[in-house]
Order: sequence, then structure tokens, then C-alpha cells
Amino acid sequence: MKCLNNIYRTQIPNDIITNYIKLYKSIGNNHYNHKTLESDNQVMVRQTVAADVHFFAQIFGLKVSDGRIKSLIYKGVLPKNKDEKLVINLNIAFTKIHKETSTFELLTNEIFDMLKFIYKDVVADSKLQFLKMEKDSKRVSLLSSKYTSKREALEDLITTYDKIKSENQYELSFLISNFYIDFIKSDIFVDKNEEIGLILLYVMLLTNGYEVFEYISFFETIYQNFDEFKKVVMASSFNWEEGFASTLQLHRFLLNVALISYDHINSLIRDYEFDRNLNKSNNVENTINKLDDVFSKDDIRNVHPYISDSTINRTLKRLRDEDKIRPLGKGRSAKWIKLFTSPNKKINYEQLDLKI
Repeated sequence: MKCLNNIYRTQIPNDIITNYIKLYKSIGNNHYNHKTLESDNQVMVRQTVAADVHFFAQIFGLKVSDGRIKSLIYKGVLPKNKDEKLVINLNIAFTKIHKETSTFELLTNEIFDMLKFIYKDVVADSKLQFLKMEKDSKRVSLLSSKYTSKREALEDLITTYDKIKSENQYELSFLISNFYIDFIKSDIFVDKNEEIGLILLYVMLLTNGYEVFEYISFFETIYQNFDEFKKVVMASSFNWEEGFASTLQLHRFLLNVALISYDHINSLIRDYEFDRNLNKSNNVENTINKLDDVFSKDDIRNVHPYISDSTINRTLKRLRDEDKIRPLGKGRSAKWIKLFTSPNKKINYEQLDLKI
């Protein structure tokens, strides 16, 4: 609790306050975003969860290919190894998190249960435990001398967080930044503290107003800026043992992540409202006209991620019946070929043979 206990000493600089103003303009649109996307909410959340699982796997070096992750998530295939089992567990856990954002409570048992569920049948049960505290350990006496167990240390950390939160003096992402550094530096569990810490960071932001992460993948944005993330975590942890750590760099980073994500959701809302005002089947047909002569359903989904499979299938069937396209093969991964010339078809110029 080195960070939370010293949070009262921190002075928030002007650049961060400016970002607060920008951010809360977007947070104020949370209700509007939910209302606008309501009809496709389940599809969009499912895609967000899939992206979160994929990029969490990338961050922590799981050896599972992109195609295999999709099969595990969407087709329900059985896992072949522990990394694939972890992908399935993550998908279930993240889906549950999204469904229960309004009832989430930061409790010791909830965090411990999360660890055990996500890593069940992935790591040994002996590693899914609170780290034992050895009385003679110099490290333990330095960091946690007043605690008799790591469970007690975690409970005290949560109690301190809740107390400061109730005082309503600090922006929540700043409070969460301090909690995160305290958690990962306290070595609560035998193993997987870094992984659970990052998931807690994600859940705490999602359930404290940063609802953009229901539609924009938190872990994708972290992955895209992971080198910077590691640097700011290291900088924010410096001198933690002595009680002089400053989490402002991590806080700045998280604010930027949120601002980037809200920019994405604002663009998504604009595109979504534009698509909603068009006939969806005609919109899909227009996209097909612009694709290469041979294309797949995935090519269409990349352009229209929130149009349902039934609409895409209905459009493909209509164009097939009109002799505009025909399938190449069978099954979900089958490609289609156009029976007409694409307006964007490139002309290949061959070198002239000037031999006489």
C-alpha cells in the first residue's frame, strides 16, 4: 500500500487536469453510446471480448495462432494444450465481466476466485495460492511487517482503496493507477500477479465510468503501446519499497489510452449511424462491388463488423440468384467469385515487345 498510503501528497499537474476535461466530455456520452448501439450490443461486446482475449494472449506470449484463437472462441473446438485452455478460460471470464459490470465488487475472494478460474488446468494448484509470508524474510519484514498473511495484505489494500474512493477527492483512474502499482509490487499470489494485476486494471476502469472498453478493446490498445506501458509501470514503481513511488506517468498513460479509445468509439458511432440510415443489404452489395474479384465473407465483415451474418448471407444468396456471383467451394471459409467486372479492377500494363 505504499502508493495509496501516500496518495495525499501528490499534486496533479495542469496537463493531466486538461486531459480530465477532455475525457469527461466523452464519458458524458456513455449513455448515448449505449443507446445508439443497443440493437447490436451483444455482437459488439462479443467482438470486443474476442479482441481482448487475442491481445492478452499476445501480451503474455501464448503460443496460439490467430486462426486457432478464433476457432476456440467462435467454434467451440476443444483445446489441445494449456495455452489453448487459457484462451477458453479468458473468453468465459471476460464475457462474464462484461455481463456483470454493474454488480462488480472489489473483494479479496472475487480476485482469488478470478485467479483460480482463469488458470484452472493451466498451472498447478500449488501456484494458485496466496504467497506465504516467512517471518525471517528480510524482504517481507521490509514490505509487509504488519501483516501475518498476503490475504490480509490484499484485504487492507482493498479497504484503503475503498476509503479513499469514498472521499471523492481523486479522479478514479488516478486512484486505480495507485492500486495497480501496489498490487503488482505486493506479490500477493505465488504466480500470475502481473496477469491478474492487468486484468484488475481493466475491470476497475471498465466498472468506474470508462465504459468505452465495452466496445473498444482495452488489451489491444495496451498491446499497441506495450513498450511505453512497461516503461511507465517501471517508472511509477521506482522507490516503491521506500514509499516514494509516483504513479503520475502511469496515470498519464491510462488517460491517453482512454482518450484514444473514446476517439475510436466516436468514429464508430458516426459510421454506425450512417450505416443504420442505409439499406444494410444494399450496403453489403456496394462493398462487394468494391472488393477484389475473388472475396470471402471475412472481407465483408472487415468493412461491416456489426452487420449480422444473416444479412450478409441473404445478400450473397440474392447476388448468386441474380448471376452476379458464385461460390468457390463450400463451408464457412468458402470464397466467392464475381461474374461481372469490378469498377475498381486494376489494369495490368505489359511491357511492349519492340523486337523487329
